Amino acid sequence: MPVISTVAVTAFLIKLAKKGLDKAFETGSEKVSEDAYNWIKSLFYKESEPKKILKELQEDPENAEKLSNAIAIINNSIEDNLQFQAYIKEIIEKTPKTQSTISNSKNVNTGNVNTAGGNFRIGDNYGN
Repeated sequence: MPVISTVAVTAFLIKLAKKGLDKAFETGSEKVSEDAYNWIKSLFYKESEPKKILKELQEDPENAEKLSNAIAIINNSIEDNLQFQAYIKEIIEKTPKTQSTISNSKNVNTGNVNTAGGNFRIGDNYGN
């Protein structure tokens, strides 16, 4: 899968496992095309019910083996029809990204670290 990184696909699959198909797409500013939506749905759902691999991922979304199997399903589909590569690219680009925000922590620096040659510490016992 040269155009889309495995990391991006893995992040999408974790989101799909945790939220389900419709919720994984619902907060995006841009909507995924119906063709791309139907393609990914056909890979992981049958008659509106999650297929075995998705059920297993829902039980343990961080399981590397299950994620690898789900990625293989996507890769096999793309190998069968290269048009699907455009669909996965569209899905990755338009699916909302999860952003982590850290606030009010004394162990995170979010500003300038220029100490003009002085000591710099993060946290209470850094370096001790």
